[in-house]
Amino acid sequence: MYMIPVDLYLRARELEGRLYPDAMVARLPQMPAEYPLADEWQARATSSSRLVRYLEGNARPLKILDVGCGNGWLSHKLSLIPNSHVWGVDINERELGQAARIFNNDRLSFLKADVFQAPFSRRSFDAITLVSVIQYFPDLPGLLQVLKTLLSPVGEIHVLDSPLYEPDEVPSARERTRLYYTSLNLPEMAEHYFHHACSSLDQFFPRWLYKPGSLASRLTRRLGKAVSPFPWIVIR
Repeated sequence: MYMIPVDLYLRARELEGRLYPDAMVARLPQMPAEYPLADEWQARATSSSRLVRYLEGNARPLKILDVGCGNGWLSHKLSLIPNSHVWGVDINERELGQAARIFNNDRLSFLKADVFQAPFSRRSFDAITLVSVIQYFPDLPGLLQVLKTLLSPVGEIHVLDSPLYEPDEVPSARERTRLYYTSLNLPEMAEHYFHHACSSLDQFFPRWLYKPGSLASRLTRRLGKAVSPFPWIVIR
């Protein structure tokens, strides 16, 4: 099964300024306003808070799998939901170690594993989160099919903070990605960043809980409030 080369991925994150010291990770998604990626993190704060409120509406204990958890900031935020337990999974040992070092509570576990071979039983999880991660998987439907086997009978997969395109937008998005990584002197990274069309989700009958182009989102943006440029999609 495909996995992104971890060393290449970490090099890209370093060049982008996305490898943070412990003190900064502990504060995420809050970010100093003067930081270059502050606007992005403000939008992620909004989308993650919306997810937490949604999951808190379940009047039952939750087992949550956070796929591609990285430095663990979201896993930690989800573990603060009452009666939850969160497993953060990634192949990125450097940031996983940082996550375990910073976020330490008895409702949170971190595991280095390929999600396609992770040691979880079928129907284990009430929620699975894919946050800013689907672009690193070449076969999105294949990933979702595997994750669906891990869902409890009332479980849901949540896709957030990741780009999805109309089919005719994919070629230009690929070219933008190629130019971007070339500008970082890391052109080979473009081969490991994938562009998924919205239509690739049709077979799963997704629910769109948030659309960045909706009237409500446009009004919120006009009011100067942070909005995510990416959709929030739920699959059962």
